[in-house]
Amino acid sequence: MADPFTVSVVTPCLNPGKHLAATIQSVLSQDYPHIEYLVMDAGSTDGTPDLLRSFGQRVRWISEPDRGQADAINKGFSRTGGEVLAWLNADDTYAPGAIRAAAEYLAEHPEADMVYGNADFIDGEGNLIGRCAHVEPFNRNRLIHYSDFIVQPAAFFRRSAFEAVGGVDASLHWAMDYDLWLKLAERHTIRYLPRVLANYRWLGASKTASGGWKRLDEIRAVLRHHGAAASAYVRLECVNAFMQEAVEAIKAADVLRAVERTGRAAVALLVSPRAIASLFSLHTWRIIYMGQVLRKRGEKGSKFRVQENANDQARTSSDPSKLE
Repeated sequence: MADPFTVSVVTPCLNPGKHLAATIQSVLSQDYPHIEYLVMDAGSTDGTPDLLRSFGQRVRWISEPDRGQADAINKGFSRTGGEVLAWLNADDTYAPGAIRAAAEYLAEHPEADMVYGNADFIDGEGNLIGRCAHVEPFNRNRLIHYSDFIVQPAAFFRRSAFEAVGGVDASLHWAMDYDLWLKLAERHTIRYLPRVLANYRWLGASKTASGGWKRLDEIRAVLRHHGAAASAYVRLECVNAFMQEAVEAIKAADVLRAVERTGRAAVALLVSPRAIASLFSLHTWRIIYMGQVLRKRGEKGSKFRVQENANDQARTSSDPSKLE
């Protein structure tokens, strides 16, 4: 079929490190000819501008301060003209043929305002960890009351729908994508395309992995804004967080805190029939298993980065040219 329309992709970044090149290459290597690509750099000091210059005219980029990732995304989209939008963070990548698949789906389904697909978890070197187990066919009730099952880099949406809901909420840090899906789901049609469209790079120190209670509190606030209580999987995450704190308290011989944290975990579970019901679902246990795999990979990656930094410091210290 004829190529239907232009897809505008924005990559927000600030000192993204070594993975940005792979992100950019995954966009440039797409087989869809009508791509408008813009990198919104917030003033990186890690060599990113030099990397961006190395791509010449193939990559358009802007370097200026912003108020965070969501602000960069909104500004980036406002400076592009494609009918379909997507953002790709500076450590994620597109699967081959992803943009064509999404664009053609939206062209063939004019009633759909957004389409998302499957995604894979990859490690820092780009090796496959496993499928993003939480992805499932679209159901608005489950999106609100059970989990955010849409992997952000695997989502593409029409500009008209994005602008109609006010874009990305720049006040959010962890749940900006979830909030956008909920806003779109309320007034627009979202469809699921069962093929891998993106790779989500799991680094252990990523924003999602390191968000802790602040991330969970923001997600719960977003859900309340949309008229819902904490979703089932957020409840389960809270239970897990409480139990981890209980274990740490036991290690520290703080019995009272261990009992208090365990009690809060029990309450978090028991007040949510949906969370209890989820524990009887094989789908939930697949997600939990993948979560454990990711956690172990994250711990391994963190240890590797600590050693890598130590080696870098040792090399620098032994280099006479680096001494003052």
